[in-house]
Amino acid sequence: MDALARLEVVTGAFLRDLSVADPEASCADIKWSTTQLAAHLGAVHRWAAANARTGKRNHRTNVPSLEVSAVEWYSESRAELLDALRELHPDAPAYTLSKVDKTVRFWHRRQLFETLVHLWDLRSASDPTAPPPPEVTPDSYADGVSELFDVFLPRSGTLAPLGGGVRLVSTDTGDGWRFGNDWQREGNHEITATVSGPAGELLLWVWNRGTARTPATLTFEGDAEVVQRFEKARLRP
Repeated sequence: MDALARLEVVTGAFLRDLSVADPEASCADIKWSTTQLAAHLGAVHRWAAANARTGKRNHRTNVPSLEVSAVEWYSESRAELLDALRELHPDAPAYTLSKVDKTVRFWHRRQLFETLVHLWDLRSASDPTAPPPPEVTPDSYADGVSELFDVFLPRSGTLAPLGGGVRLVSTDTGDGWRFGNDWQREGNHEITATVSGPAGELLLWVWNRGTARTPATLTFEGDAEVVQRFEKARLRP
């Protein structure tokens, strides 16, 4: 998967949608206006670019106050990120959030899924039932589900037991993810709850998005309390 090429597409879509969005409209599943969302995503882009260029962890403000329009801020932020990632070799060393991948390539993938989820947030401000953005294919969405567990699960520390095993199934790609009661991904776990559906719907769900669409777009089987513990776990940043 060429994550950088797909990142160019989804950041372009975000910029186009932002240019016609109501700047004060509220996104469906987060407590931000579209302007605050653009401020946040632009700041993340600039932070990622600096981490890639310097090889060191840089400071960022989660939702900075803007002195220019949200569209101008995001356009400049997008250009800064893409310029850095195009110029740097994917295998060059960089500061990352991963325990195993310390290269610029990490930021291709991380920024793709950061933007993809926030693109849905932006569209949710006018339509809380909006589908997963069609700008990427199901295989990208499946990789986005994997990325959450590859990157953020190892950083989450000790999580409360699930009370049973969980299996996620992507019905359009055939991918699957299994977790034991203790969140271990390896081993022959007894599965007590299964969540299945298209990869795009699964990505929104694992990032606690699309509540206006769930559960109609996903199938939940087994122990509902185990699923609820999975949803509420302090796994996501």
